[in-house]
Amino acid sequence: MPAPGPPEFGRGVIINHDDPTPAAWKDAEVIPVEGPKAIDALHRAWSSRCPVVIRLLTDPSRWRTPETVPREPWQVAPDLDLASDRLHHLLWANNYDARGGVTPQWWWSRKASRLGAIETPEGPTDIRLTNGQEVWIDGGPRGPLPGGLAYVHAESVDLGSLRVAPAPVDPHPEIPLAADQIRAVAHGSGPARIIAPAGSGKTRVLTERLRHLLGERHFEREIVCAVTYNRRAQEELARRCAAFRPRVVTLNALGWELLGRPPVLDERETRRIIEGLVPKPTRRANVDPIGPYLEALSTIRLGLVDPLEVEDARDDVPGVAEAFLPYRSALRAKGAVDFDEQIYGAIEHLLVDGDFRRRQQMRHRHLLVDEFQDLTPAHVLMLRLLAMPGLDVFGVGDDDQVIYGHAGADPSFLLEFGRLFPHAESHPLEVNYRCRPEVVDAARSLLRHNRRRIEKTIRSDRAPGKDSLRVVLHPTRSGAVELVNIIRSHIDSGRPGSEIAVLTRVNSTLLAPQVALKEAGLRVEGGLDERVLARTGVRAALAYLRIATNPDGFAVADLTEVLRRPSRGLPQWIDRWFRGTTMTVAQLRRISSNLDDAKVSAKVDGLADDLDQIIRVARRGTTRDILRSVKNDIGLGQAMTLLDASASGSHLDDLEALEQVADLHPEASGFEPWLREVLGPPKKGPVETGFTDEPVAPTAPNAGPNTAWDTEWDLVRDPTRVIERDRGGITLATVHKVKGQEWPVVVLFGVTDGLMPHRLSTDEEEERRVLHVGITRGIEHVVILGDAARPSPFLAELDPTATPRPTPTSSSSSKSAHTGRAEPATARSRPTGTAATVGLRKVGPGIPNGPVDETLLEQLRVWRTSRAKADGVPPYVVMHDKHLQGLAASRPRDLLGLARVDGMGPRRLELYADDLLALFTETPTDSQ
Repeated sequence: MPAPGPPEFGRGVIINHDDPTPAAWKDAEVIPVEGPKAIDALHRAWSSRCPVVIRLLTDPSRWRTPETVPREPWQVAPDLDLASDRLHHLLWANNYDARGGVTPQWWWSRKASRLGAIETPEGPTDIRLTNGQEVWIDGGPRGPLPGGLAYVHAESVDLGSLRVAPAPVDPHPEIPLAADQIRAVAHGSGPARIIAPAGSGKTRVLTERLRHLLGERHFEREIVCAVTYNRRAQEELARRCAAFRPRVVTLNALGWELLGRPPVLDERETRRIIEGLVPKPTRRANVDPIGPYLEALSTIRLGLVDPLEVEDARDDVPGVAEAFLPYRSALRAKGAVDFDEQIYGAIEHLLVDGDFRRRQQMRHRHLLVDEFQDLTPAHVLMLRLLAMPGLDVFGVGDDDQVIYGHAGADPSFLLEFGRLFPHAESHPLEVNYRCRPEVVDAARSLLRHNRRRIEKTIRSDRAPGKDSLRVVLHPTRSGAVELVNIIRSHIDSGRPGSEIAVLTRVNSTLLAPQVALKEAGLRVEGGLDERVLARTGVRAALAYLRIATNPDGFAVADLTEVLRRPSRGLPQWIDRWFRGTTMTVAQLRRISSNLDDAKVSAKVDGLADDLDQIIRVARRGTTRDILRSVKNDIGLGQAMTLLDASASGSHLDDLEALEQVADLHPEASGFEPWLREVLGPPKKGPVETGFTDEPVAPTAPNAGPNTAWDTEWDLVRDPTRVIERDRGGITLATVHKVKGQEWPVVVLFGVTDGLMPHRLSTDEEEERRVLHVGITRGIEHVVILGDAARPSPFLAELDPTATPRPTPTSSSSSKSAHTGRAEPATARSRPTGTAATVGLRKVGPGIPNGPVDETLLEQLRVWRTSRAKADGVPPYVVMHDKHLQGLAASRPRDLLGLARVDGMGPRRLELYADDLLALFTETPTDSQ
């Protein structure tokens, strides 16, 4: 058959700008092509098999050579379009060449002839195989074609094969699949978004899609790749697919392969590199000075954020922007990578080496991506670079399970999937096979209060059950006791502990359940250890407790611990007055009377008053009474709240968790020894704290992508890696650590206002998603425990009869700039969306500044020089000029005002608040 061939193929034709239109395409759409502006129209025509006339206004050879993008990956958006990659493919994949008015040429026939086929330009098909079979060569999107046409796909020709594509078939009939799952598995061609709600069988869909492509459709194994977010998912998918052995890799293993499988440095080695590149930090007790640099490097590389923006947004990584490139150079000098460099380095290699990129694109023509909702901007960019030019990605995920916003995950990547991967079809899964209808209905009711989500139908295929979902509101002091009673009732009914999980929003909230369950004689797995007592707020609270119960002589070390918590504006030299090993309040007052500086003397008297206050409470009160007085009367709670305004953890949560435990041991003098005994000695590995479960001092064994990483470390670096269960114990974990797992009985502890939604979160919609993920871990019974005095507003939203209330749009729930229209790689505006500011929390809401007080500014500079010299660090480590100017303009008079000044994060508040407040109170204003 002469051109244009069977209409099912949808072939177009390419002509020069002054050529006549060939008669066969006289009614076809004409697309003028001069550059990248034509990409969308060309892709639409190719993906829909719509015959078009491509009228060239320029020499197409300019796109034959792949372009290079010699820029740092953080300067590139995830939706970057590479014109040469896409235009070269879209011009020649499924179009005849009739330039110069010649008879249309089908270049795929010429390529096939080099493999032994015979060209048949006069028909009846494109080529004749050596066995005499007449076949066509299809250059459109790979997928089943109707009409019983015999053809070889162009991808096979590129691979040196003339294997005839099989006739269209349904997924394997022996595999039991529901109708919605079949539609997803049997997806025809091009990209697809599979929305897979909790319990909907996404792993089965991925397994059967792979089987369908490799088995029924005979796709070449070397161009199909399944990508999982973590190792456990990779192992599970590979196990299910063992019979047909597809290529299944984790995201990091994929990047590692692209880089040539270099050695992967463990964290001890990366810490040594960082320590040699950043200013020597001021050492503080129980504070890891290098951990924040690790987090910042991860933010830059996985979040694709400007290093200067990262440094400016947090006060604990001075010099990280300057150290970023030297750090990467040090890795290259060792011929090695760290964990995040596997992704970031792979992106860089794909950007700067166009020939390498095109070779890799040949190996990744068809990508299947699990847990798409958890991808960071860097992950999306790497996958798009590999998936070009066809962008054939089968993405499986659930926008209602995006709970790793702090790590860079963003619902936009699923919501706008069709823009990242043009002309994608959507195949939603609609049945939850895990949960009872009561849980599914409550989850659906909760999620309909969110606005940034894909509307979906979710139903349970199970029968209703007794007590499938219970909400229990308890008095403030009895939450842990109520929890024990609930779990004991399930244990007494014959339920083994391994079938029960207690989940919380934040790590510190596990403290009371863990202690209460252990005291009740029940075995637990997971939870916390004694290291949690070294957290800033807890450490100070326990020091106050020891002072309160030892009025006749408390440790000077405890006095030093509480001296600046909360900040009292005391100068650094005051420490010299505290000598010996013990002290009393009376001695403290004598020190005050001996001071020449009346202002400092008054502040020391205020400290003595505070200590007298808690000693009086201790004489007649319980452990909780003392801790509440420390938090509320002394002001430790407000001080921790100010630290929380910019820290990655939540110190106020720690104090509230300590109060909950205090109810289990009212006798104050014996509380701390009892608690340390129950918690046990510190374990090896990182401490996971904070409302985003970020580590304080993470360490990791030496391990590469093909080695089994230590489980606890995986939970930090790979937040969706599931925790290991012990057969005999009740699981204790945060919701963030168990996504993908399930238990017959799940108890959500601490569903209380301030915890869920968390007071530090800027994205209320993500907070709903956290609760949704938590309750959908339960198979038979879900119990939600909350404080009756502070019920979570989400509890009412679980009621299917509730009316959705408007959700205010915040900056964190607005459209991410990372998923806006792609900009040229040479000019990119600053990102502002959630994904763009991954891991960052600005140090305060800011306060209006007046004119800069030049006298005060000079005093601040003198102070900075003196403080830098005393600490042995460069002046900019103490504070940048712009931050001094902000202080001189705002003149904060208290800790709250100080915390609002740009640049005053937790580290600077901890180190310099007293110095600065003393300076401001001692320096008269112009009006004075």
